[in-house]
Amino acid sequence: MPRRRLLIYVVIFGAAILVTYFVWGPALSGQPGLHDNPPILATTSTQHGSLTIITLMEGHLADGSIYRISPDPFTGSGNFTIHDGDAGRDSSNLAGIIIIEGMSDGAFSVIQVSGPGGQPRDIIPRVITITNSSSESVTFGAITPNGGQDASTNNFEDIESITYAAKFECGTIRGAEGPLRPGHYDTDIGIFNKQSFPLRVTWSGAVNDNEASNALLKTLSPQMSTSIVCDDIREVTGVGEAFTEGFVIIEVPVDPRLISSISGGSSVLGSAQEEIDVLDVQIFYTANALDELPHSVLVDKISFVIHSNDTMQSIPQSMIGTVLDITVPSEIGVISDPQEKIKVLLSAKYNMTAEEAAGIVIEIRSIDVGVGTMIDDHAISLSKVRPQANRS
Repeated sequence: MPRRRLLIYVVIFGAAILVTYFVWGPALSGQPGLHDNPPILATTSTQHGSLTIITLMEGHLADGSIYRISPDPFTGSGNFTIHDGDAGRDSSNLAGIIIIEGMSDGAFSVIQVSGPGGQPRDIIPRVITITNSSSESVTFGAITPNGGQDASTNNFEDIESITYAAKFECGTIRGAEGPLRPGHYDTDIGIFNKQSFPLRVTWSGAVNDNEASNALLKTLSPQMSTSIVCDDIREVTGVGEAFTEGFVIIEVPVDPRLISSISGGSSVLGSAQEEIDVLDVQIFYTANALDELPHSVLVDKISFVIHSNDTMQSIPQSMIGTVLDITVPSEIGVISDPQEKIKVLLSAKYNMTAEEAAGIVIEIRSIDVGVGTMIDDHAISLSKVRPQANRS
């Protein structure tokens, strides 16, 4: 038994020496040992996109900003708010840089709610798209008080829609009832999509002193135009052929992509009204005082002489016995008496009685046929419609 116990002790002691050599021996010689390279545990994670938000002020990183992302990249609805250094949500350890990880795919609007160090915020939203778990980045620059930008007038984030109100005049006025001079009035409203992406447009008609009609939806492709004419307005308002006037209300709902187009992505240009002018809306008005459009007509030029008659007292004596001429309309295939035409005209001009008109003695010298043109009593005008922002 003592010999067996002694053998066990020798084996245990030898094993201990071997373990000590493999663990600590390499470290003593300057080479890595087992304690320098602990086992790496395999981990699995779902792939998601990320967003890096960089805040600059005078060319340097600046912290303290607050941002809002819409929609929430984790729930898909509502808003997600984050500030520089937000523990547990900001993966960056650098002031002025926010890193958001685990974002789902989609398009998102990023808005600076508060600028760094108490400076006015950068009012221009940024729009990013996460595709196939991509990593995107945006940069915001602080706006200094003398930077020339007015956050109160160029604030785009609360715009819900953009509206154009186009005046229309449609129909005929025949008497003095007004509201315009007698004539035939027509309106053509042209709409052009200036953007590089499709726009959803709704329009409705509002006749004076009446409620607006139901809105009609239309999608305009990029660089596409359409028009709204009087027949379209009559159809939606149900006013028929009577003269009517009012406004056509054209509305464009605002989405993140349109906000990015409005803001220009990097700078604010011109006035706020110019920036929200996403469509080109123009109105073409026409007015015509004639019942029909001008056209060529046949005319008769009649040369004649009025002979003296004791019963004629209204016609000036200088016209008696003198060769005169007059031009009157002529119709093809219609038999007419030129003497009777002249008598009717003279009677109307000199307020002659029926007895005096009947006693006029007229000698026809010649009749020439010619072609004339009706006078074009026509007016046109063109007007551009300015947009208005509807804010929440």
